[in-house]
Amino acid sequence: MKKSIACLSILLGMNAVAATRPNPPRSPAGAGRVNILLILSDDHAKKAIGCYGNTDIRTPALDRIASEGMRFEHALTPNSFCTPSRAVVLTGKYSHKNGTTHLNQNFNGSQQTFPKLLQAGGYETSLFGKWHLLSQPTGFDHYCVMKMQGMAINPTVYEPQHEWIPWSPKDRKSCFSGGRKLKGYNNDVMTTEALTWLKNRKGGKPFCMLLHPKPPHAPYTPPKKYEEFLKDVEIPEPTTLLDDYEGRTPEAIADIMTANRLVLGPAFLKHREQLEKQNPDITRDELTRAIYQEYIKGYYRLVKSVDDNVGRILKYLDESGLAKDTLVIYTSDQGFSLGEHGLYNKQWMYEGPMHQPLLVRLPGVIEAGMVHESMVSHVDLAPTLLQFAGLPVPDDMQGHSLKPILEGKAEQVRDASYYHFYSHGERLPEMIGVRTERYKLIHYPGMKGRFQWELFDLKNDPDEMENRTSNPEYKAVRERMEEKLRKLIEELDDPVVAPGLMGA
Repeated sequence: MKKSIACLSILLGMNAVAATRPNPPRSPAGAGRVNILLILSDDHAKKAIGCYGNTDIRTPALDRIASEGMRFEHALTPNSFCTPSRAVVLTGKYSHKNGTTHLNQNFNGSQQTFPKLLQAGGYETSLFGKWHLLSQPTGFDHYCVMKMQGMAINPTVYEPQHEWIPWSPKDRKSCFSGGRKLKGYNNDVMTTEALTWLKNRKGGKPFCMLLHPKPPHAPYTPPKKYEEFLKDVEIPEPTTLLDDYEGRTPEAIADIMTANRLVLGPAFLKHREQLEKQNPDITRDELTRAIYQEYIKGYYRLVKSVDDNVGRILKYLDESGLAKDTLVIYTSDQGFSLGEHGLYNKQWMYEGPMHQPLLVRLPGVIEAGMVHESMVSHVDLAPTLLQFAGLPVPDDMQGHSLKPILEGKAEQVRDASYYHFYSHGERLPEMIGVRTERYKLIHYPGMKGRFQWELFDLKNDPDEMENRTSNPEYKAVRERMEEKLRKLIEELDDPVVAPGLMGA
């Protein structure tokens, strides 16, 4: 890592090399235990933030966290779907260990989580925003949450005094009875609730507050102030927008990928029907390009809402004097596809969905303007927070504390990242994979023949357009990556069922 010279350096995406510093900054003068603010947004691609190189929109609040702390270039999710990724963050364990592997699966709230450990260690804990783990939140002194996605306008929230009825596939309505309705735009009113809690704290204990904004998750309904934002602007297209998937696994299911292919997405069906009605001869590529503009503008409008409300929180920390002793972390439950390969949504082990932003600030401890290049993971967040709180990290947590990296005392915590996405039907096949600094190997147990494997050389093919699985020049690379993947499966004790990989 290295220190950025100016904001322009960040915007241009300057590369940094991980390195230790001989004299790390001091701890906050006279400070006790640090406060913790973890902001976990929903579906935020790192490419949709100024400090990660985006020039289509401005994100001054998020850029500020980066400029006053550390920006991680390779923060990776081990399972890119909302429910399981949130469970990974809470537990510091991979999906197969915390028991939450699929979307809309009940989280076992009786198990160990970092909020519970902080609470037992003397912290006042709170949670605001999207929950999406079905079971009643545990480990929080106070919570104010939307059970599932929550409405964009006037959301219903649930607090400890309200009856908790879990959502289930068989009964999708009764769980939304009761609660309290907040009037206004979802992200604005949830941030107000969080600020109210901060302002009304009686003090005496350090706090850990989790703030979970709903945006930029769909629907792409912005606050009124951003309804016309970018309306007359043509957003540059990603070079892979019109990808035909030749030679790669999506080729086998290209016509049923309604969950994440722009031209097939139900979120854009009305817009597509309108385009086809206006121009009966429109081609699929033309549809994709038009839908991309509709999608990306709606997405960016929600990102602006996120940034505005992060700015409100940072302003209060400044005005209250809390900023100097508060560890601020901004991340997302996973990354997102911003039109790369003609995709939106997550659910693939490609670079866009796999990478979420990770920005961390703590004055006097984390040197300002740092950029870190090695791979870290959501599974590392729980150990990191516990170590900053001065509490022991349980042996059964599978992540690594990032505190040594943040303090300039370590270069990396891993040289390979594990990924396991569980099958959600034919449209979303199971994926088991490993990513190193240069290569990525993905195994699809449920696919057949040549569609079972993908091998990418990220140095020579950063857009992941060429599957090198059958390339004889990469035979030794594939063998090494397969062996690395098998070792990770064994080390992490993942009971995978993949005969083509494990040789069973």
